[in-house]
Amino acid sequence: MEMRKEKAALSSQQGLNHSPFHTQEHMRRVPPKEPQVTCRSNTYPKGFYCSWHLQHPTYIPTDFEVYVQHNQRPLEVTRDEVHKNRCHVKFPELFSSFPYRVNVTAVNSLGRASIVFLLVVHYHLHRGLFGPTVKPDPPEKVVAKPVANNARRLEVTWNSPSTWPDVETFPLKYFLRYRPLIRDQWQHVELSDSISHTITDAYAGKEYIIQLAAKDMEIGTWSDWSVAVHSTPWMEEPKPITSTTESDIIPETTPGPPSAAPRVGEPTAACSTLLWSTHLLLACVLLSIM
Repeated sequence: MEMRKEKAALSSQQGLNHSPFHTQEHMRRVPPKEPQVTCRSNTYPKGFYCSWHLQHPTYIPTDFEVYVQHNQRPLEVTRDEVHKNRCHVKFPELFSSFPYRVNVTAVNSLGRASIVFLLVVHYHLHRGLFGPTVKPDPPEKVVAKPVANNARRLEVTWNSPSTWPDVETFPLKYFLRYRPLIRDQWQHVELSDSISHTITDAYAGKEYIIQLAAKDMEIGTWSDWSVAVHSTPWMEEPKPITSTTESDIIPETTPGPPSAAPRVGEPTAACSTLLWSTHLLLACVLLSIM
């Protein structure tokens, strides 16, 4: 009897191990492959950041190890508090032509995989250290307002990205695009070292969508587009339409207390005046006879 129970338990366990669900879950758990790494500087000249991700899921917890070297010296790496797959690195030297070696390793219980990313920067004679990874964040606080008494203008203002630390020494240029919602084609304006622009060719009465991008004046790439804002040019207030003319207007009167109706037998004012005139005429005739 006990042997039968052991055989039954063993058969049950074997059936569980070979069940489709168990086999599928076991097959889905895989070791990591090389992560994809990108690095760019949005805080030049203070430093840069790198981010990474796996192209294929592993279905089990996977951690990442990050090491950065510059001129064969290890650099301090600070993990981002918000984005778990991002780290920040400070530039050790402002004027240096040595590449930065970024090593990112994905690790889980089934294995590990690494990739080395070389962040190559270039030395610019007039401005110092630059590279294709210099990419600012988008402009911030974009506002578009109509211009009073002008049906074809929109006033657009914005702020430089707050992450760009020294806009005075390393100024930015901006790329403005706008279009009415009724059309798909954008209009573009490139602006140098300015944080405002007046659109002068807007369609009257049409709602517009507006975005901006930022870029270092000399080297690097354009930022992503800013959050889109909407605005409509100024429109004249419609005048009220009246349905009557002045001659048709009946003046309003304030009702007063009703006048007392004359009593029967009581002479009116006109009658009293006539009676007094008759008596006066008769008196004049009598005096003339005498």
